[in-house]
Amino acid sequence: MAEGGDRDLGAPGELGPLPGGHHGLSRQQVAESQRERLLAAVATLVAERGYTATTITEIAKTASVANRVFYANFEDKEECYLAAFDAVADYLRDLVSAAATEAGEAWHEQLIAAFRVILEFFDAEPELARLCLLAPFAATPAINAHFREAVAVAIPYLAAGRSADGGEELPESTEDSLLGGVVSQLGRRLASEEGQLVELLPDLTEFALAPYLGARRARKLAAQAAA
Repeated sequence: MAEGGDRDLGAPGELGPLPGGHHGLSRQQVAESQRERLLAAVATLVAERGYTATTITEIAKTASVANRVFYANFEDKEECYLAAFDAVADYLRDLVSAAATEAGEAWHEQLIAAFRVILEFFDAEPELARLCLLAPFAATPAINAHFREAVAVAIPYLAAGRSADGGEELPESTEDSLLGGVVSQLGRRLASEEGQLVELLPDLTEFALAPYLGARRARKLAAQAAA
């Protein structure tokens, strides 16, 4: 994943304990390494066991740190999970922004590029996919609400399609319904463990574009996205 900060959520095995004795790292570097390993650990454990079954002791053990180090970084498991979730969300926003810029000026091309880069990222990072797209629904109310707020960030980008022919008179709930449908499709595919998420690109493209561009054009663009 991206370099630096909380975004580095590589597997805990890649972020192992620091060597004993003199390792040449500053106190700040040690603290940053410990925090990154905690974030990687919560991502791995929640993906494997679910949020409820994951304990703080297991997170600390997987990160190769003491429980006191966990509490020096996070108040509780919920805060640790949210920090990992936000790190992934921030990274995805950067990916989407870059992909949309490269896609050109057409709104539909930017949307398809955004779908593609998100699906490819989650296919490459299945633990993070489960952390972000499945775990929130079986976690705490605060986590569920935080997830919905993160998804809602995409509403203005979808709503830009209202300027297209046929999209101006849509109900106010259109974007919210579309995002709910997209999340639902991704969740079902992840839970079934059948095939890769990127295989859903044509279906998601047609589903998301149809209200704005019409069914016929949406099908045509979906077919092009699948090519």
